[in-house]
Amino acid sequence: MESDPLQTTNDVTTCQLVHSRALCAVCGALAIGRNFDAMTCLSCKAFFRRNAYNDHLIFTCRISGSCEITSTTRRHCSACRLKKCFQQGMKKELIRSLVAISHASSAAITNRLQYQSLRSTTVIDLLSEHDQLSLSFDDWNFLTNIRTSYEQHCIQKFIESHKTIPLIPPKQPYRSRLKLQRIVDLKYKYTFIIASFIKHILQLGILQLSLENHYHYIKDNFSCLASVNASELMKLKILENFPWEYDQLVIESVFSEVIIYRLEKILNTFQTLSPNDPLIMKQFVIVLALSSRISPLIVKKQYNSNDFDPVPKNLLLSQNYCLTILWKYMIYRLGYNDAIIFSVRFIQNFLHRQIIEAEMIEIIQNRDDHGQLIQLMQMNMNF
Repeated sequence: MESDPLQTTNDVTTCQLVHSRALCAVCGALAIGRNFDAMTCLSCKAFFRRNAYNDHLIFTCRISGSCEITSTTRRHCSACRLKKCFQQGMKKELIRSLVAISHASSAAITNRLQYQSLRSTTVIDLLSEHDQLSLSFDDWNFLTNIRTSYEQHCIQKFIESHKTIPLIPPKQPYRSRLKLQRIVDLKYKYTFIIASFIKHILQLGILQLSLENHYHYIKDNFSCLASVNASELMKLKILENFPWEYDQLVIESVFSEVIIYRLEKILNTFQTLSPNDPLIMKQFVIVLALSSRISPLIVKKQYNSNDFDPVPKNLLLSQNYCLTILWKYMIYRLGYNDAIIFSVRFIQNFLHRQIIEAEMIEIIQNRDDHGQLIQLMQMNMNF
């Protein structure tokens, strides 16, 4: 049970008075009562219920392991928040078993779908009828590998890249080629870490993909994912400012101030949309990376055979697997309705980003020196 029974009638009045003044033992917000053997607010109660048995996902503190948990900072570090929950005496044994919760949630969603007569049109029907919400042990291992790979091949390599391409550019003569090179370097910096992350994901045996056979089909997608990933780095406080914060004048020398403003709005929207979850945005990056040609359409003077190569079946099957895992995980973490809302808003913002990308390409093509800029990009954009 989640609340201790009251022993006597007199105790009822006493406990009500105490509860009305009590604070959450975890974050200090106004408590709603005793939950899992500790006085907590509704938010910490829900957080503990979701994560106490979440052994497959190991939260890690990025600071010192002793973050201050308050009502305003409780979402900043899940590791320290969960640690404090246990320190304050919360017991995971008092939570209903995950099997019971899964059955209850599955039944509730099934009834809702039947009532709304949406069974023939909703995305959830793409999942197995008897396996709509369950994630297998292999699925959880895959999710754990995603998080570990992201830390090693995105975050760590991004930090390492500061040695060769610093966030704050060194002072140097203001020459045209140096300006253009800085733009190329920034694009390379943020695209390279995406490429490194996806390369490692391709090598996970569960996807049955290979760098040799599948990489060239998706490598052009990486630059389109830089803004999604930059927003994730900002959310994680790995990146404190916009990627172009110290290169505003250089960027504006090629693109307009309006373009920069719209790009900032895209990043802010991605951060606002991003749920307080360590895996959802990373999974979206993988699903989009495994897509077929998500780059904006560009008119070419000459096309080659690679522009029309059919996508290998294994690539499509792997993307479908990753999308299925993403959908199940979002329902598990966000609930069915919020998962739908988040997905729609994410795709809308990503399409807005693609429109801006197409405009930026057109600006480069219409510049007098666009040949020089394209040449620099082709020299550096080999991942």
